[in-house]
This record gives sequence, C-alpha cells and structure tokens, in this order.
Amino acid sequence: MADNVYFYCGNDEYLVGHNARQKVDAICPKEEQSLVLEVIDGNAAKIDDAVAAVDQCIAAFRTVGLFGGKKLVWFRDISFLSNAVIMKNERVKRLLAELSSDIKAGLAADQFLVMSATGIDKRSAFYKAVKEAGDITEYDIPERDYEARPLAVKRAETLFKREGFSIDSAAVDGFIEKTGFETRQIMNEVEKMVLYKGADRHVTLDDVKAITSASGEAISWDFTDAVAERRLGDAIRMFRQLLFQKQTAIGLIIQIESMFQNLLRFKEYSDAGWFRMNGNRIQWSNDPELDDYFAGMADDPRKMHWFRSSKFASQAMPYSAFSLAARKQLVVDTHERMLSGGSIPHELMFETLLAKLCAPKPQRR
Repeated sequence: MADNVYFYCGNDEYLVGHNARQKVDAICPKEEQSLVLEVIDGNAAKIDDAVAAVDQCIAAFRTVGLFGGKKLVWFRDISFLSNAVIMKNERVKRLLAELSSDIKAGLAADQFLVMSATGIDKRSAFYKAVKEAGDITEYDIPERDYEARPLAVKRAETLFKREGFSIDSAAVDGFIEKTGFETRQIMNEVEKMVLYKGADRHVTLDDVKAITSASGEAISWDFTDAVAERRLGDAIRMFRQLLFQKQTAIGLIIQIESMFQNLLRFKEYSDAGWFRMNGNRIQWSNDPELDDYFAGMADDPRKMHWFRSSKFASQAMPYSAFSLAARKQLVVDTHERMLSGGSIPHELMFETLLAKLCAPKPQRR
C-alpha cells in the first residue's frame, strides 16, 4: 500500500473536505504551498470536463516538483465518480485506469496525491484500485435514521459544549430534527445559535424554534407534520416553498403517502395497547406478543428515534383507523391521477388534496 496516496470520500461533504484539507496542510505547510501544491478541480457535470480533470491530475503528479523537490497534488471535489453516465464513458474509464496504474506503480518518495469526493460507486474499478494501493478514509452518514440521528445529536452536543454552552435533551433533538444530519449544516446552525444567545449559555427548545433554520429535508418533515396535524395554511405555504426548491409534486405525494402509512401503523399499535404516551414521549410496553410481531419487521418502530416515533404516535391519536385509511386512499387516488396524465396541473391537484386532508373534524351535535 502506498503511503503517499490518500483518498477521502463519503456523503458528509464537510468532513470529507475538512479532513482532506488537514492532510494537505500536514504534508505541506501553508507557507510552502504556493511552490509545492497543485489543486485540480474535479467538480465536473459533463463528460468532457471529467476527461479534462482526470487528464490534468495525471499530468500534475507526473510533473516533478519545482527544483526537483516535493510535489503535492490535491484532486479536489471529484463529483463525477458517482455519476453512472460519466463513469461508463470509454474516455473517462481509460484515463481513470491510467491513473489507477500510476497509483499502483507507486509515486516517488517526495510525491503525494490527495483526492476527495463526496460520492463514489464502490463497485467501480477505480475505487477498488485506490483501496488496494492507497489510504482510503470514508465519512458516510448512515442511511437509517436510528443510526444517523445519535451521531448527529452527539456531534451537536459536542459543538455546543466546545463553545461553552449546554443544551436541553429535547432542544438538541429538535435542533437535529431541523438541521438534518449533515455536519456542515449542524456547524452553521450551532454558530448561529451561539451568536443569538450571547452571554446566555443555555439553549432551550424555544431557542431552537426561534432561530434554527430547517434544512431541505427538515422542511419536508415540517410539511408532512403540518398535513398530519391539519394545519392547511402551513401545509400550502411549505408545499409552495418546496416546489420553489425544485422538489416535485410527485415526490412530495410519495412522502405524504408514506406518512399516512406510518400513522396507520402507530394507530394499530395504539389500539393494541403496545405503547402509551408519557408527556410527549412514547413508552413501549413489555409485551411478548409485541416482540413476536416486530421480530420479523425490517423497520422495527422501537428502533426509530424516540422524537420521531413520539411524533407519529401523537399525530395518529386524534384519528380513527378508518379516517386514516380513507385519507391514505385519497392520496393514492390523487397519485394515480397524476401519473395517468390529463390537463390538470399536478400542483393544483396537490393543493386540492391538501384541502381535503386538512379539513377539520366534523363537529359533533
């Protein structure tokens, strides 16, 4: 394995870039970088740009350093390694194979190659070659909520503590619910909270609600919450905001469909007496029948983060199972009409659906 080839990858963009930069600075002090460091931009959305970037990288580390000294190449932000179309191109494959061969052959003792990418197909020949010959460090946010959320909570708590702040457990859960799991967003919102709080060193849930901005993913959660809680004005406002952010009515209706499916599940668990609400927090019962029922499920709801499961439980309670099933069928029917074509815009169909889903409960006489 080469000790002068380093590859940083993963879907946590901040940690990938941050640690690649630290490695660059460790190899070459900043005061020397103007003479020693060559940075190649790998952010390419087109085949020709990807070809040019790889070709430039190969040429850069094949070139000796100034006066025959140290040479460091940073192939930065290589965006196309996860692009299936670009990676299937014959020119790109040929050049990446050439780059792989050079890495396997070994660089000179005073030559260094650092690469960073926020995504890569781990089945690709290039990834396998680099893994065999170089040093790979991966920074991936877990795909499952119950695995990613505790890591994000711990990161937020650590960052607040480093700034000399304490934060309530409910506040940090609400904070992550808004920011999502990506490190850069968490850091940005911690910094904003620190400036907002000033001399007051304790963060509460009210502070989070007042100042923390929602990530795109969190806005989607807020949107589905508004629908579940029949807040029509909020639901329409957030729907239009999400459309402005380039989400589609088809994508959003799939989220609504999934949300009602979860509400139906939690209504079933409630009717079976498998949990109770302790304030705003869910408490599962110790029931062998419950253990048997969940044993075969890939997504055991007890493994869901308590904040999210508690939200589903509390949102399901005001409905009957019949009402939830009827609402889900409304969503399914609208989804099918969208897919079948027709002259009615999807956005209009969706807002009509929202009006039906958020209709107030009929008053009892």
